[in-house]
Amino acid sequence: MARVLACIDGSSYTNSVCDHAGWFASDPEIGVEVLHVVEPRGEEQAPSASTTSGDPLVAGAVRRLREEGVGPVTSASIAGDFVGAAAGRGAMVIVMGKRGASSDTERRRLGSSVDAMVRATHTPICLTSKLFLPIHRGLLLLDADLSHRSAVEFALAEPRLADLPIDVVVMAGVDEDPGAKVDWARSALNAESADVFPLPAEGLDDAVTRYMESRAADLIVVSRTVIAPDPLARLGRIEDRGLWGARTPVLIC
Repeated sequence: MARVLACIDGSSYTNSVCDHAGWFASDPEIGVEVLHVVEPRGEEQAPSASTTSGDPLVAGAVRRLREEGVGPVTSASIAGDFVGAAAGRGAMVIVMGKRGASSDTERRRLGSSVDAMVRATHTPICLTSKLFLPIHRGLLLLDADLSHRSAVEFALAEPRLADLPIDVVVMAGVDEDPGAKVDWARSALNAESADVFPLPAEGLDDAVTRYMESRAADLIVVSRTVIAPDPLARLGRIEDRGLWGARTPVLIC
């Protein structure tokens, strides 16, 4: 059975992570696994991964999901490395907060595990805001490179996105012609629920800011190739406006 992985750690994002995981698992054929990983601190020696029982945090998350009608719901509380544990669970989507318990109050940066998780797995990752809001419209961000197609292919294959009205924005810099990518996206999606259009922008933050000035989206979808084109550049800085600053979950595929 396909599973959505809800990664919780007791931060203020925990309830939102559960609610977003439940949204992805609205189909009864899709289950949710709640995962709590306890990492060693300071100079403590990292214990080998092991499942423990009686975790009240996990029990509360499982109860929340079941009360929302999600099922089946399984859980694990593990000691070890968070990124390695989550990336190896075989989930169809990994859901985690934009920050974790260790960086919950650092409003200017993403959590310390986000960059590592994006690079550790090809599994789609949903980074949630602190509050879950109903998802009625999606924003799919593309660049003008015709070889970058994974975001559209994911939107076509993901059941929750296939029926969701989506605005598809093809970002284009000063010297880029987005026409071919716009035509391809329109042909690939071939759906009345998707509106594809070019948007002059200087990167992701500029594109999100320009879009949000006139429209609204409840979920932003972007591919790894667009979000991290430079393999050496780390994700982290949050601007007041833009991709990470928006109070909107970001799905990286």
